[in-house]
Amino acid sequence: MKAVRVTLLAHPLTAGQREGAFPLAGEPPADPPSLDRPASARVLRGPEARCALLPEAEVVADLRDLDMGSWRGRRLADIDPVELARWIGDPDAAPHGGEPVTALIARVRGWLGTLDGGPVLALTHPAVVRAAVSAATGADYARVDVPPLGRALLTGVGGRWNLRL
Repeated sequence: MKAVRVTLLAHPLTAGQREGAFPLAGEPPADPPSLDRPASARVLRGPEARCALLPEAEVVADLRDLDMGSWRGRRLADIDPVELARWIGDPDAAPHGGEPVTALIARVRGWLGTLDGGPVLALTHPAVVRAAVSAATGADYARVDVPPLGRALLTGVGGRWNLRL
């Protein structure tokens, strides 16, 4: 078995996120950073426009954002507070009709299991970075905070992961 080293990088804010809204799939980052492609890393990204930070990155469906269903594009302030509280408090809940957090974690855990060695840079979403940390370490998803352009480095062999800070 080969060691895997995966750096997960969350995309920068979109204009909608700056206004307190859940982003739309086609929404690009408001201020894309200048990134250099790591020389030896395989570069992957989520399919949304806000993850297109390096043009040669391979699109990976499992790196897509948490599906927020009917809440896409809506501001937090415009969502029923009872539904929002239910979603925040219950990782199995999906009052927006999209994907529950538990499904996101399972999806990302499955993706981590496909990595077969070498360094990887994954350009993705804060929710996906949170899910990867949760899946790899057992951390409570709700207790993992990932800011825009936040990074997590996971290293592992044979499905056993370590979070490197």
